[in-house]
Amino acid sequence: MMEHIIKSLATKDTTTVILVLGLVNEARLWHKQYLAYKLKDKELKKK
Repeated sequence: MMEHIIKSLATKDTTTVILVLGLVNEARLWHKQYLAYKLKDKELKKK
């Protein structure tokens, strides 16, 4: 479904969509790493 939407957009719009999807993916990865760091930090403080 996503590929049909992207194919129907103009080139400039497609570039924007791909860029935004990439940024969202990077933000999710960063957030996941941050949460893992906070959890590890919290566990270390308990000891």
